Amino acid sequence: MKKLIFPVFAIALFSLLSSNPGIAEPTHPNEVGLYTNENGTGAMGTFVVGVPVEVYLVLTRPTDVENGNVPFKFVTGLELQLHFNPAPNDLLVLNTVLPPGSIDIGRYKDITTGILEFIVGIPDEEAIRVIDEAAMLVKFTFLKLSHETTEVTLRPLPDHPSVPGEMGFLGGEVPYPPYSLLAMYSMGGSHEAGVFEFNGEAVAVESASFGTVKALYR
Repeated sequence: MKKLIFPVFAIALFSLLSSNPGIAEPTHPNEVGLYTNENGTGAMGTFVVGVPVEVYLVLTRPTDVENGNVPFKFVTGLELQLHFNPAPNDLLVLNTVLPPGSIDIGRYKDITTGILEFIVGIPDEEAIRVIDEAAMLVKFTFLKLSHETTEVTLRPLPDHPSVPGEMGFLGGEVPYPPYSLLAMYSMGGSHEAGVFEFNGEAVAVESASFGTVKALYR
């Protein structure tokens, strides 16, 4: 029988309720971004119109930074929002793929509102394996219908995030408890900085606060 472990943040919520795009180079622990390759590399944008494209939400270098900087081998939950600016009426989500058996209690799933929210618990036996320092969290298939630019940013939940002020994930050295709940940080450098663009290319912006966090691991 499958054993499903809800993330800490899910339990809390229940209780409260192409051209030349830039190339991503994640170099610090627990960075999350959108990429054209499932290993956390590739273009930070696409110029494809009228043809489905696959885009991957990837957590790179999942690490227990609170206990000896031990690399995680598995990810068993995630919590974040994708924000689309402007809220698109010309961008379709044709498919969203999570690990088998996952339970997602994210509230916002209509991309025309400008928000896709994920609050996901993953069964032990389907835990996301970290391969070459990358954990592919979600696979999207998008279809852009116009040449208008849409920017994507990654942000924490606006109310009661599990890690105050940050996006969160559950990681472990094995695909079953105990897990560690930790923050994950936008590849863009801040919650307001774009990590991906349709009909454009995202450029990472280093914020002072995030720069301080990164400096701890250099």
